[in-house]
Amino acid sequence: MCSSDLNEDIGDRPVDLVLLAGRLGLDDDGWPLTPLVDRIEGRGIGARVLCSAAGNALDDPRVLEVPWLSRGWLKSLAVHRLRRDPGFKPPGVLHAVHEEMSSVALALAEAWRIPYIQTIDDFAALDGRLRISRRWLRTLVASSAELASALVAELQFPDDQVIVIPPGIVFESAPVRAERWKVPVIGAAGPPIEETGFVPFLEAARLVLAQGRDAEFLVANQGGDAIELRRYAQELGIQERVTVADFPAVGPRFWAVLDLYCQPSLVPSSGRTLTLALANGVPSVAADVQGLRGLIESGRSGLLAAPGDPSALADAFIELLDHPDHARAMAAEARDRMHARFNLDVEADRLAALYRLVAEPSS
Repeated sequence: MCSSDLNEDIGDRPVDLVLLAGRLGLDDDGWPLTPLVDRIEGRGIGARVLCSAAGNALDDPRVLEVPWLSRGWLKSLAVHRLRRDPGFKPPGVLHAVHEEMSSVALALAEAWRIPYIQTIDDFAALDGRLRISRRWLRTLVASSAELASALVAELQFPDDQVIVIPPGIVFESAPVRAERWKVPVIGAAGPPIEETGFVPFLEAARLVLAQGRDAEFLVANQGGDAIELRRYAQELGIQERVTVADFPAVGPRFWAVLDLYCQPSLVPSSGRTLTLALANGVPSVAADVQGLRGLIESGRSGLLAAPGDPSALADAFIELLDHPDHARAMAAEARDRMHARFNLDVEADRLAALYRLVAEPSS
């Protein structure tokens, strides 16, 4: 489905849409779903949200919370009950906005015999475990051009079945940071797994401190037990300069304390947290891996470093610490780019057009 199709004048036909989501407030971290629903409705699309946890949106009448949707074999039972619930009217179009809802979208689309859309925003989908209906799936929405290309090249999805619609961000006021005399704080965020790259990040921290630089390091642990990270910081002898804190979702509180952000991923990544750092004007360093390199133009909007190379990360940190004016200029450039690329109104425009196109009986 080419981009020109989405810009075609397709009228104001009413479309009844159900968005399938995971845990609102966590799975949509940084990309809250309800502001997108507001904008989609403003474009004439009747939207409801079916999610496993509603979070702060529990009182929104458009949101239906079904906790069983995220609980293994209970997911099938939840789908069965939805199919037979006379009070839940099947929509004209389904859109699974979180990948964990792919099996739910497949089951409901086949039961109700309706078309659906699946959003893909993580390179982990390339492991081949993504379940889709060849009959009812109409479009894969990829969050970036790099990811779209990988879906076509590695999973052999038809090129005209994959489109790129970057997710919109709700931009808030830039976080207020403390005075410049404070000790600079360098942060990283993610789950405590090897692929996140926390080990080379901590080793880079040791190298920075070994050169006599005054810095603190903050690791935002997003799920899982972080005891091994704390233990490794102690083995490196830097435990007094490293804080590992639980952050189920990163937000203004996290960005307000950072002077630099690092995403040291060892594997391809969609870079959701890096995108938020750049959008919040935090000077950033990222591993030069697929997905992240598409967010940063090294030397213009941030710095890239070889993945898994503590020395390269340390050099990048020191470069930004030693040249704060250049760091701030790159951060400002990155912020402008993110605001233009991840525009919520543009996303809503393109999705509304896509929904109408998919809802066509002949599509």
